Amino acid sequence: MIYLIFAILFSASLALALRISETFSDNRYGILVGNYVTCLVVAFILLPDKNIFAAGSRTAVLTGIVNGFLFTGNLVLMQKCIRENGAVLSSAFAKLGIVIPVTASILFLGEIPTLFQLVGIVLVIVAIWVINSEGDRGCGRRRRMGSAGLLLVLFVVSGMADGMSKVTERIGERRFDALFLFYTFLTALVLTVVLAFLEQQRTRRKIGKMDFLSGVAVGFPNYFSTSLLLASVSRLPAFIVYPSFSVGTILVVSFVSVLVLGDPISRRQIGGCGIILVALALLNL
Repeated sequence: MIYLIFAILFSASLALALRISETFSDNRYGILVGNYVTCLVVAFILLPDKNIFAAGSRTAVLTGIVNGFLFTGNLVLMQKCIRENGAVLSSAFAKLGIVIPVTASILFLGEIPTLFQLVGIVLVIVAIWVINSEGDRGCGRRRRMGSAGLLLVLFVVSGMADGMSKVTERIGERRFDALFLFYTFLTALVLTVVLAFLEQQRTRRKIGKMDFLSGVAVGFPNYFSTSLLLASVSRLPAFIVYPSFSVGTILVVSFVSVLVLGDPISRRQIGGCGIILVALALLNL
């Protein structure tokens, strides 16, 4: 459980670092490049023998590459969905993607929740929807629901990206976890650099020093939240890890945003946070 708690704290730190980085940079690709460079460097430093072509590591390499594509694809889809459906609806569908790995673990991996835990999972879904269901002011229903197919793709890709940690835990070897993370971030970095180059060609805007440094600040919590999530699913059932990780992050970010950053919070969000507390209690019974 300690790995899951720290995974939630680092995930919340990642979200808050992205929130604060907006003050210093508005070049999203610059931040992402700095982020993935940092993740890759940390991943290499933490490799036990610094051998990125270790014998018997084919599964870790392949799953890492797939995970890197899912990371980047999720980012691109999220950006496109926000433009076409608004940030609120897109965020809700992305977070609800946890339904995919949770359902797969129950149906195919024999991880059966108790009745209380099942109620907790349902409450997690309700809480995510409540917190994200206030709607985008100024966006009509037609615009927000105009790309239902794209939202469905985002839901699936986000769920697959979340579930890759469990896939790796099942088909890979624990001694290659660091290598899996290395190839995840290497793939994501290469793809992001390509996207940044295309964006620069389109806008004639280069990545500045503050863009990159903001990404570095994001990279450290990103790496450790990902690695600790992987450690969590190797020790706890997916139906506990993924819902707790998702709503736990929302709870911590909401708490810090209100008390430290002075962000406003609505009654609906307060109600959603209350549901989260009940859900976390049930999941851990």
